[in-house]
Amino acid sequence: MMSLQGLGVGWGRGWRQVYDRLFLFVVIVLETMHDDQQRLNIRQRREIDQIGQKFHFNLAPPPSSLDKITTGPKFVSLTDFIEHFDWQYADLDIVDRLDIADLDLENFWRYIAKSEVPIEESGHLSPVTVAKGIEYGVSLLGCFIEVYVGSKQGLGKEGDLGKMTHAALEFARGTFAACSDEHNWYEHFALLMKHPVINAGVQIAAWHRYRLPDDLFST
Repeated sequence: MMSLQGLGVGWGRGWRQVYDRLFLFVVIVLETMHDDQQRLNIRQRREIDQIGQKFHFNLAPPPSSLDKITTGPKFVSLTDFIEHFDWQYADLDIVDRLDIADLDLENFWRYIAKSEVPIEESGHLSPVTVAKGIEYGVSLLGCFIEVYVGSKQGLGKEGDLGKMTHAALEFARGTFAACSDEHNWYEHFALLMKHPVINAGVQIAAWHRYRLPDDLFST
C-alpha cells in the first residue's frame, strides 16, 4: 500500500509550497490574461463553469502571509484555474464522448482507473474531465473528514486542517482496506491525486471549504 506521502497529496508542509508557487503563478496569469490566451473552447468553458458554480469552488491560492491577504486574488474560478494551469489536456476523452455528467464509484473505476493510460499522463484527460475529477476528489475528501470527525477516533481531536485531513485519510485507508479496488474510495482518491491539476485543485478547493473563516477575505 502506498503511503500518504507517496500519494503526492501534500497535506501538511507540502501545502504551503504548493500555495506559494500557485499564488505567484495565478497573480502573474491574472495580470497578463488576454482573450487570445484562452485555451478552452466555448463548450469546455460552459461545462466547467457549471461545475464550479454548482459547488461554489474557489481556487484562489490561500495566502501564506497577512500581506498576501490584501494583494493576492480573492477568487479564482475553476475554469480559470484549469485553463491557466501549465498542463496539456486532451480535447475530448472517453468521459466526454460518453456524456458522463459526474464521476462516481462505478464510472470512475470503469473508464479512468482501469484505463491502460495512466491518469497522470499529460494530454490524457480533457479539461472538463479534470474539473469533474476535482469535484469527485473534494466530495470524497469531504466524506472522509465527515466520517472521521463523527467517529470516536476523530471526536474533538484535531482542529488543524492538515492534521485532521491526514488522520481522516489514514482512517479511510483502514476503513476501506478490505474492499476491492473497484469499491475502495480511498484508492479512488489516491489515484485522483496522481494527476497534478486535480491534486492542486482538490487541495485548494478543500482549504477554502473546510478551513477559511467566512469573513477572512471580506476586507
